[in-house]
Amino acid sequence: MALIGVPAAVDDDVVVKELITTPPTGPGALDSFPTTFIRELKTNGTASGDEPTDGATPATSTNGLLGSHSETTKKTSRERHVVPLMNIPGYSVQRKLRVITIGAGFSGLMFAHKIRYEHPEMQNIVTNTIFEARSEVGGTWLVNTYPGVQCDVPSHIYAFPFDPNPNWDRFYSSGAEIHEYMVKTVKKWNLDRDVQLNTKVTGVFWQQDLGQWKVTVECNSVQRDEYAEILISAQGFLNAWDWPDIYGLSKFKGHKVHSANWDHSYDYSKKRIAIIGNGSSGIQILPKLAQLEGTDVLSIQRGPSWIVARMDPGKLLGKSGLGSNPEYTEEDKKLFRENPEALHQYRKKLIHSVNKAFKMFVKGSPENIDNQEFAARQMAEKLNNDPGLCAKLIPTWELGCRRVTPGSGYLESFLLPNVHLKQTSIKEITEDSIVTADGEVYPVDVVVCATGFDVSHCPHYPVIGRDGVSLAAKWADEPESYLSVACPDFPNYFIFTGPNAVVGHGSLIEGLSWTADYMIKWLKKIANEDIRSVEPKQSAVDDFVTYGDEIHKTLTWTGQCRSWYKKNRVDGRVTATFPGSALLYKRMISDIRGEDWNIEYNSPNRFRFMGNGFTEYELDETNDLAWYVSK
Repeated sequence: MALIGVPAAVDDDVVVKELITTPPTGPGALDSFPTTFIRELKTNGTASGDEPTDGATPATSTNGLLGSHSETTKKTSRERHVVPLMNIPGYSVQRKLRVITIGAGFSGLMFAHKIRYEHPEMQNIVTNTIFEARSEVGGTWLVNTYPGVQCDVPSHIYAFPFDPNPNWDRFYSSGAEIHEYMVKTVKKWNLDRDVQLNTKVTGVFWQQDLGQWKVTVECNSVQRDEYAEILISAQGFLNAWDWPDIYGLSKFKGHKVHSANWDHSYDYSKKRIAIIGNGSSGIQILPKLAQLEGTDVLSIQRGPSWIVARMDPGKLLGKSGLGSNPEYTEEDKKLFRENPEALHQYRKKLIHSVNKAFKMFVKGSPENIDNQEFAARQMAEKLNNDPGLCAKLIPTWELGCRRVTPGSGYLESFLLPNVHLKQTSIKEITEDSIVTADGEVYPVDVVVCATGFDVSHCPHYPVIGRDGVSLAAKWADEPESYLSVACPDFPNYFIFTGPNAVVGHGSLIEGLSWTADYMIKWLKKIANEDIRSVEPKQSAVDDFVTYGDEIHKTLTWTGQCRSWYKKNRVDGRVTATFPGSALLYKRMISDIRGEDWNIEYNSPNRFRFMGNGFTEYELDETNDLAWYVSK
């Protein structure tokens, strides 16, 4: 695009160039508006009539913005900076932003749909490329394929809001069904247009001189560098698994498997199996392995978990006696297919129930006390009121301190003769046995590590921001973010489900949708207002963290349990969950809150984006230029 009146470099002590704009006159004048003239004023750096007095000096520009001038004189002197005007209407997109999104799971695909369909104007603002390291889309639900893998969020609200699925099989869906749904949705909406599979990001580096991210990727063993103004991390918070740090694990000669890298070729029947861990994956794996022919299963865990179905599926469907995870009947599916409003209202009921349940996470609240008593009774019933099992498997700490899961069949499995419980830490693993902290030795054929994921929130590749700051180093002690979506020192870097996101309450998928909308607001502002980079202020993050720590003291997530919400600690800051309800989060990111951000512009004058003084709308002769006049 043409720049009008861009001055050549001159000595500030000798010449100041001032742009004077003449108004358009005559037919077609707008085509060349504005006509600019350059007047050289040899007045020692000031324009006529603005003489500096008493030694006042103009301020210099900082961070791309003009500083304030001295107020110590009777007459304020303002340095006249030349604004290189552009012959385009105000708020016009001055350059198309390139966006690189890392990850093709729910977050990355949600964002891709937003910019193509919900905000079609974004097609003129950005180009988006999604790099996915694996051979298919799906994220968590592509990776986790262990027996019994299931979502603990109701199926009908664990779906893309733009593509509700009337055909879910059960109230809680299997991982395989969720992955199948995601693949179908991608094909239906042609979202794979922007996806590059088998392309692994190996490092990202902010280039201050370019105002871009350099993204190093590897595909087919060949590395290359890509560049983008905007970088979006959509790889999730539970994506990197690793073996637990247990002495001797590498020496074990039997079959060793991690829940996030399940070996389906191995025959687990007629084996002595130890399952380490009782998070969501361990709780789901145990009953499936216990049902196999001839297995003997040992569950090794540090402590219990709350196992409870918080919703009554039958009540939500206007039925009764359906159990905790009923199948949807063909009549149910037919109704949802043929009556979209019925499906919409059903989904609203589910989300209303989930949002209302946030009160359960408030320490000492009637909702927390009542639900904890209900959960304890329900668990005792499933354990056949066995006093020994109840004492070991029903927690005494607050309901919600760890993630609450329905755990279909988990508790009942401990009533089986081939399932055993050991609540202690592990001292070591030998070639054929597990030795617990109390010295007991358990010979095993299989070790299943259901020990979760890296909860540092840091990608497993270098993320290097402004002035060489490393994200891993910055978050080494405690990961801290701005409303879970951004971090100081990392310009134009946006994050889905960053530290303190809506991940332990509310509807995760709805939260991703709100986050995507927030990011899009920033992209529009960056493109329309000639912005080079944005990043949250450190002071804003500090205030958010301080506020969050105080609120978390009132919530069960700071209870006396070991939880990944607290980086697998009993004590310590809650780094995973948002300090408030999902609806508060929605309200917070409905506003861009620019006052919390540092903004660097492409021009020394932040208003250059106003262009030639017109809006594009008013230059169209067919438009109503008084649409805003009220009756």
